Amino acid sequence: MKKIGWVAIAAAGLLGACHPVSEGYTIHGTLTGEHVDGKVYLECLDSLNNPVTVDSTEMKEGKFVLSGAVSAPSMHYLVIDTNRPGEKADLRNRKFRAMFYLDNSDISFSGDVATLPGYYYSTTRKTVAPAVTGLPTHDLFLQMNAGLKPLTDTLSAVNERYLNEYYVPELEGKEVDESVGKALVREERKWNDRLLQAKLDFIKGNARSVVALDQAIVLFSDPNMSFTFAQMDELLGWFEPYWKGTSEWERLERTAASVRWMAIGEKYKDVEVLDRNGQTVRLSSLIPEGEYVMLEFWASWCGPCRAEIPHLRKVHEKYKDFAIVSISVDEKESEWQKALKEEKMDWTQGRMEGGIYGEAAQQYHIMSVPMCLILDKEGRFYKSNVRGAYLDAFLEDLYAGKL
Repeated sequence: MKKIGWVAIAAAGLLGACHPVSEGYTIHGTLTGEHVDGKVYLECLDSLNNPVTVDSTEMKEGKFVLSGAVSAPSMHYLVIDTNRPGEKADLRNRKFRAMFYLDNSDISFSGDVATLPGYYYSTTRKTVAPAVTGLPTHDLFLQMNAGLKPLTDTLSAVNERYLNEYYVPELEGKEVDESVGKALVREERKWNDRLLQAKLDFIKGNARSVVALDQAIVLFSDPNMSFTFAQMDELLGWFEPYWKGTSEWERLERTAASVRWMAIGEKYKDVEVLDRNGQTVRLSSLIPEGEYVMLEFWASWCGPCRAEIPHLRKVHEKYKDFAIVSISVDEKESEWQKALKEEKMDWTQGRMEGGIYGEAAQQYHIMSVPMCLILDKEGRFYKSNVRGAYLDAFLEDLYAGKL
């Protein structure tokens, strides 16, 4: 299968849906440190990914017990709140959240409140994952993470170099060596491919497990995904013998269906947009035929979008026959027109009426900007979210005849 952009393994925790109860687990909790009195909540996610409290209890002197049952293993969250009533809540240092795959078993949960992961992420607070034992399904999740760690560590190091040596300096307007950025993104692409293959090997070999199913949903949910229809069907086929007819199978199929519209090789959607003069036109009237095209979505209010425009100007000046079509999701035409003048965006422009919540933006599943898609000469999706040095590397390969 082709490369998909890397997604943190922990993202699988966002996907475990609630199960009805049957028979039995008991969670024995022991926490050390200061402020170890409070409330403990066991949560899962419903079919719409909304948190649902399954049970709660009091924690006294760092001790608590929760008992219940699940019909099948699924991702749950333990929320520990040590904030005192009447005081301003501290969601980073006094409220904590840990995730794990819950089995019907005897479970031990332990940690130090000084280092438990905060309910909200903090860049200054050191965190250590709690020790959770007695969970066979969660053990498989940890084994997967451990097996992928050499790849994720290497990829993180390459990402850090890209940020420090190319991306941040360019955003700050400093002179950067374009060859450095292209070399780093090619290195990242190599490790991304290896990581993807390792994930797919795990998924195929453990298709009976909800851990593998959640990982497949993570891959389908990745905004950088680049599956073809055939590749998506192959992945679904690994799960069908074990999961068809279940709510989990429906969730997997639903996720795959939501991204099939932009599978590699599929034609772009020809929606209505507004041109520079405020006239309603078809998107196809802005996209030249027989050329590779960068279809880029942005907004005047989007800081990262504005920060990348100087790079797009350089690309537009260097590659005269490479088409860039920028489509704004600004709700107000005046703000869009003002930004066009300020940024000197003299290539093809359009705007989606209604902004990011408008009908056209919804058809393109635009959840955030910037977002860009590369179309091939036939107007079919070829690559996604190719920006910065990734765009430079793509264009170098394109004009060198490597694509």
